[in-house]
Amino acid sequence: MVEIPGGPFISGNPSNASPAKRPGVSMETFFIDTHEVTNAAFSEKFPTRTFWPGAEAHPVSQITWHEAELYCQMEGKRLPTEMEWEKSARGPDGRIYPWGNKVLKKKPHPYYSGIIKRRVGLNRKDISYYGARDMAGSVWEWTADHVDGKAVARGGLWNLHLDYEYSKAYERNLIPPDSQFIFLGFRCARSK
Repeated sequence: MVEIPGGPFISGNPSNASPAKRPGVSMETFFIDTHEVTNAAFSEKFPTRTFWPGAEAHPVSQITWHEAELYCQMEGKRLPTEMEWEKSARGPDGRIYPWGNKVLKKKPHPYYSGIIKRRVGLNRKDISYYGARDMAGSVWEWTADHVDGKAVARGGLWNLHLDYEYSKAYERNLIPPDSQFIFLGFRCARSK
């Protein structure tokens, strides 16, 4: 886990007419997993969980929000809030992508599409200011928050576009919590 220091932070889409800094948004110090939860780690808690041989280090996916929350609780942690996830990805200066404000020249998965993923931590450039990895070029990630009965997911999506344009750290997706997608995983957090 990496420590994310407390204090105010820049959130939201910087191109909106309203200020990017949300008034009054200040966070307490918290910790977030450096990587997404892997198939191997998840199957330790849920032994009936199966995955392709050789995919032990790939991010676990096809997990409902409820399964992700239960796994985090079993680890003595919890799902990160939407704002915790965003702060972990954007750093103190409100970056558009975890590594900065410019799109990387190399695509997140130049040769892969469909159901093929890569092991967590493989992309050495997809690292946030605080050291959290794979927040833009891997799978969407469940967060603790809900809007209108749907759970909020954050992060990059390797499956849909294979392009960082759809991996901005301030973007969100609302998904029914019972959904299971090949491109949706999670990481855990805990309070200090």
